[in-house]
Amino acid sequence: MLKAVFISVHNIFLLCTALYKVKRGKYFHLITTEHHIVNYSSLSAHETTRLQRAWLMQLHREHERICGQYNVVLSPPSFEISYSSNWGSWHPATKSIKISRKLITLHSWDVVINVLKHEMAHQVVSELYQSQEKHGKLFDRACKKLEVPLEFRGASGDLPRIIPSLQEKEAAAPQKKMIAKVEKLLSLAQSGSRHEAELAMEKANHLIARYNLERMDSTEERHYDFIIINHHKKRIENYQRKICLILSHHFFVKIVMSDLYDAASCCSHKTIELFGTRENVLIAHYVYHFLLSQLDFLWRQFQLTNKTTGRQKNSYWLGILDGFMKKLSKRYAPPGDKIIQTTSQTESPYALIVQNDKELTRFINRRYPRLCRKKIKSAKVYVKEYEAGKVEGKKLTLNKGICVEEGFNGRLLQ
Repeated sequence: MLKAVFISVHNIFLLCTALYKVKRGKYFHLITTEHHIVNYSSLSAHETTRLQRAWLMQLHREHERICGQYNVVLSPPSFEISYSSNWGSWHPATKSIKISRKLITLHSWDVVINVLKHEMAHQVVSELYQSQEKHGKLFDRACKKLEVPLEFRGASGDLPRIIPSLQEKEAAAPQKKMIAKVEKLLSLAQSGSRHEAELAMEKANHLIARYNLERMDSTEERHYDFIIINHHKKRIENYQRKICLILSHHFFVKIVMSDLYDAASCCSHKTIELFGTRENVLIAHYVYHFLLSQLDFLWRQFQLTNKTTGRQKNSYWLGILDGFMKKLSKRYAPPGDKIIQTTSQTESPYALIVQNDKELTRFINRRYPRLCRKKIKSAKVYVKEYEAGKVEGKKLTLNKGICVEEGFNGRLLQ
């Protein structure tokens, strides 16, 4: 059955991302839409009732939000948490939607939303198209109206069987050979020789860039995908935003910062979503976690040789990321490659490839039809620590992650 966690890729960046502690002392894989693991059977009747009330209120909010997003006028239904084997169902006679308790407890809220959209499509057929049709042409029309993902348009009982994991998607990726070559180069980047490591990373960067430059003129079908990174926190830190800036400028993805409800804690957490071709999303996902692990490792090393407190940590981290970004900005294009010109001194020329990708923009708009931009105030930094971080950032070299087969306890190479 679908676990709603798009796990890391098989051998290619075998992400097995570094685990990070949260305040409660538990560990979470920083992978897509993972949710808190709770033993619901051990909850008291009062706690169960409290949870279900919160879920019902959130379902009402999601229904209202989806109607607003896609400009659809539907009557507010009554919601019920069911113990049925069906993930969800629409009942036109009572104008009610039932959502399975099992669905909520086993899957992330992102999956719950898509099941809700499936049932809302039935509601559209019933209320707007005045039909009792189940899964016919009118239902398909309603699914397009609400942008229900294809894998969620079948009967609810089919849901666990038809949603592929990220491993399965990677195995079916059209550019598996390109990914394998990048993996090999990143393995070489583990070399003890800094010159060889730099050269290997440079070649990997050129290979990724060439793939995207050739993709611009290709008529082949493009496979777009997204990954949700959820740290289970209520804010996105400045250093995380800086990593996202690096990814959007140099790794051919677009970033959407959103939020996702967590059924276990009954609150919403901020999320980072990576959008792009399947290959680019996998690579960007790897880079995100690689940089996170390096920030923590380099800060611990810096503390050993400098008298500093945790207050300066963010300044040091921002310096590392700015240094690494400057290093990436200096990369050159090998002979024969098409060069994209830009007048910006801060944005990579390759970022224009993503900006001009109309298919990717449409793919994002189907998931988020009403996106908006927000300006974030720049962070104040401690100059000494920031400059020290920049020096280290310019020395950073991407390399291949390693993985422990059982469990996802692998850590990135330091």
